[in-house]
Amino acid sequence: MKIAVCLKQVPDMESKFKIVDDSKVDESQIAFKINDFDNYAVEAALQLKEKLGGEVIIVSAGPARAAKDIRQAFAMGADWGIQIDDAAILDGDNFVVASALSKAIESIGDVDLVLTGVQAEDDQSAVTGVIIADLLGMPHSTNIVKLEADGSTFNLNRELEGGMNEVLSLNGPAVLSIQSGINEPRYPTLPGIMKAKKKKLDVKSGGDLGVSAASKTEFIKMFFPQSDSMAEIIEGDAAAAAATLVDKLKNEAKVI
Repeated sequence: MKIAVCLKQVPDMESKFKIVDDSKVDESQIAFKINDFDNYAVEAALQLKEKLGGEVIIVSAGPARAAKDIRQAFAMGADWGIQIDDAAILDGDNFVVASALSKAIESIGDVDLVLTGVQAEDDQSAVTGVIIADLLGMPHSTNIVKLEADGSTFNLNRELEGGMNEVLSLNGPAVLSIQSGINEPRYPTLPGIMKAKKKKLDVKSGGDLGVSAASKTEFIKMFFPQSDSMAEIIEGDAAAAAATLVDKLKNEAKVI
């Protein structure tokens, strides 16, 4: 089975963020890591490979620094990868990036399964997998919390709101977005780390893949959210506090 896993390098959310010129984040004080949701996707792919054989290919759009985390996935057990390093693509919107990823997946040939994390920790758009599926013309399902393969059929549990699960099956090739908690991602072993240094990583540009960098959306401004109100503590016993709260809510409703 040939499995492509889309991996994104994201900022560590514990980093100190600073916006420059209302348009970009200053990366000088930021640490980067593999998107947590993508780690679960890598592990899911490796488990399928161990059961069914085949290979796991990492596909990532990111600058030179992203190679470190791609090779971490190699150290976990992935076989080789494609990195799209092109400023025009990376500055594009989700459609541009997903278009480049889909072209890279097409270039692999005869892919049986494409896995993505359900969303990225930085933009939380949760659209990359869906766009890739549409561009590749493959069936797709999101929020996967259980994945089993029976030949070319994938048996799935999909997480819904309210703690419910939907059970379904898809015939491959297919695109699946993996939810956190589906597994416990493995740590790279020392032999795996040594092997990762020698595994093939093809670096491509948008031109190599025939991808246009024309975004569907227009970037306007980046800023930290501002609070326009403050919490108020209502003093007094429960009955008096409840009455005060009701009065305040009524007054607020009149204003609206």
